[in-house]
Amino acid sequence: MNLSIEELKRMQSMNIMDLKREELADAEDIVIDTEKCVESRIKSFMEQTGNPYALNVGEYILQIGFMDETDDLIDDRMILLTKRKTQIMV
Repeated sequence: MNLSIEELKRMQSMNIMDLKREELADAEDIVIDTEKCVESRIKSFMEQTGNPYALNVGEYILQIGFMDETDDLIDDRMILLTKRKTQIMV
């Protein structure tokens, strides 16, 4: 699956209310072979999802976004989210 930059930008900027569950992949069905190189894993993910910015996760649609100009890793953001949700002060 080769998506153009324009198509990826369109997917990234879609409003979550415009997404259709029946057109999205289920997160549980995505299988990535971690033994393969990064390029192969990315290609596999893209082929399995169709839209790399939105997935069905249980009863919900998960829309994924990325922040520009930050050095934070996803792990840092997940820890921060968990602390906020459990009201632990940083």
